[in-house]
Amino acid sequence: MGRARRRTLGALVATATAATSLIGLAPAAAVVVEPFAKRYDEALYGDFIELGNAVLDCPSAPPDEAANCRDAQSGANNMNNNQFTMEYTDTAGLSATVINSSTGKVEIPPGAEVAYARMYWGGNTGTYRRFGTQLIDYCDTAGPATKPAGDPLTKQPVLKVGSGAETRVTVQNAVATPSTTGGPHYYTAEADVTRQFAGVPTGSEVPVAVGDVWAPTGKGCVGGWSLYVVYKYDAPEPTHAPDRKHVYLYGGHVVQRSSDPDTTIKVDGFYRSGDGPLRAGVTAFEGDRNVLRDTFLVNGTNIPNEEGVTNNFFDSHAMGCDQPCDDNNFSIDAKTVEIPAATIPQGATTANLTFRTRNDTYVPSALAFSVPVPDVEITKTASPKNIQPGDKLTYTVTAKNISRLPYPGAKFTDDLTDNLDDATYNNDAKAEPSGNVSYDEPKISFVGDIPAGETVTVTYSVTVNDPRTGDGKMRNNIDVESPRSNCEAGSTDPACGTTPVIEEEPAPVVPIGIVTKPVTPVVPPCTDTTNTITLTNATTTARKGAKIHWPVVKGGTPKASSGTVTRSGKNWVWTGDVPAKGKVVIKQTVTSSCTPGGVVVIPVTGDVPKTTCTPAKTRAGGTDPCVSVIVSKRTQARPAPPDSASSPELAETGGTSNTMLFGGLAIVMCGLGALALAASRSRRD
Repeated sequence: MGRARRRTLGALVATATAATSLIGLAPAAAVVVEPFAKRYDEALYGDFIELGNAVLDCPSAPPDEAANCRDAQSGANNMNNNQFTMEYTDTAGLSATVINSSTGKVEIPPGAEVAYARMYWGGNTGTYRRFGTQLIDYCDTAGPATKPAGDPLTKQPVLKVGSGAETRVTVQNAVATPSTTGGPHYYTAEADVTRQFAGVPTGSEVPVAVGDVWAPTGKGCVGGWSLYVVYKYDAPEPTHAPDRKHVYLYGGHVVQRSSDPDTTIKVDGFYRSGDGPLRAGVTAFEGDRNVLRDTFLVNGTNIPNEEGVTNNFFDSHAMGCDQPCDDNNFSIDAKTVEIPAATIPQGATTANLTFRTRNDTYVPSALAFSVPVPDVEITKTASPKNIQPGDKLTYTVTAKNISRLPYPGAKFTDDLTDNLDDATYNNDAKAEPSGNVSYDEPKISFVGDIPAGETVTVTYSVTVNDPRTGDGKMRNNIDVESPRSNCEAGSTDPACGTTPVIEEEPAPVVPIGIVTKPVTPVVPPCTDTTNTITLTNATTTARKGAKIHWPVVKGGTPKASSGTVTRSGKNWVWTGDVPAKGKVVIKQTVTSSCTPGGVVVIPVTGDVPKTTCTPAKTRAGGTDPCVSVIVSKRTQARPAPPDSASSPELAETGGTSNTMLFGGLAIVMCGLGALALAASRSRRD
């Protein structure tokens, strides 16, 4: 007997009294334990596949109950699970220790990859509140329930995909009907299982096994699982993905009872185009085959289930089931249907998906939806990439409809907020070959039709402020208001934006004054003295990375008040910073020449721009603060002055004569080779 015929037989005798769980219940609204919320939202070349199964099955004994249960599953009688002591099924052959298991099968189209996969499971909690006060361990009013160990909200089912490993899934979004709610209580849970489908074979059926789903046993008990697998191609695929589709997955937990108002989930953010199929998938628990008037609607239109029935959408049938695979599994609906094309008109951007019942009670927990959409690819460029104050910067935005579907009324905006602190919009935006462009500060907006395969180009320009006024970064991004595009709100695609940079004006170089001089410029031969180099910064800005050098002479190692002194070959080198309105002092012990009249010369040279001690060949002669000269005193015999004693004495030379000292220094700056001549000219007879 076919499914449709069996349904007709059941419909002849179905009444509200068959649903004993409804006794005494008349809530004012559906029990929304967790509102339906989006779990996945992506436009891609692909679609979703749904499969599922129950983890409870008919009892094996006594024989008459077992036989009646099997007949009810096949549609030969009008009984339901409230009349049978439901038991675990264990058909997956898992190696892990599990209380139950069942299998399904999925076929990923050839050459596609799994973009996302999500598992849903649930069932009764094994508790029931009756007469508003009594909480009993029943799944339904027909008899007691036996609960397994553990907590339904934390128990981790086992999943095995193909030849992959058995893994315990990570529980997400686990919720249960509040214990204060009248009637039977349920729980639902979810898990992202994309990782378990990595590398799954394509083009052939792959077995999927699920086990250890927490579920009580007994009369009226339900338990099961479903899977939604989203596949994708990188580009259009003629057979399995000719058009881009916007795919949505939702999850929630709603107890939909006979007197409850509808529960509607609004799906938005798409742009319906073309003649490709519109599809919806649902998961729900406790849908009774023999209780009618439960429906699923899209935009108010009653949608036939997979067999064309419109007044009993939820009837405990799971698509993609394998072992077992009963026509009526008494636990879970996991089914996908095609939505009539007229239900969602061309150009629609929203759809209302509604759960309704006027008789049966069921618990929706998952919803999937897919709709064909056009595909616009946006690219934005700027020229030139680097600009100076006063320059003109031109932006070019190209929008190409890369799909085979027309895109009427495409909309996108370009926000200039981060430009207008640096530049002025030139009010010159235009679109070619068609479309309308407008400007409402700070946004440029485009509206127009983009035929399949065609491109629209929008150009505009700004002039960079002179002098500079902002942060120097001309960043802005495209935001496509009409889906679908690579530049939807929140996109990180680099093609959606560009950030030309206003070239930085070089920071002014802070000048540094340098003076070097010995504490005592004339000392006895072979005597130590101190030479001091002072770097001075008279400005209010620190000079970073200053550098000087001077020759190594006999004496000690230089010591600086800040910065670092190192030896490099025949030179000492100092590097460091000179603070604003501050100075750095370098002191060094220097040993004078052991030759009377000898001279030690220490020229200091700046190795960075804007110092007062440029290389020697660029400096003027004369008194030079960039050169220290240390002269050794010289003594000699000479006649005594007329008024002196008659005995001879040693006269002191080189004393403190500034004339001799600075005369020698001037000659040094004209050439160190003249120092001997300078010394000889300074002798006293």
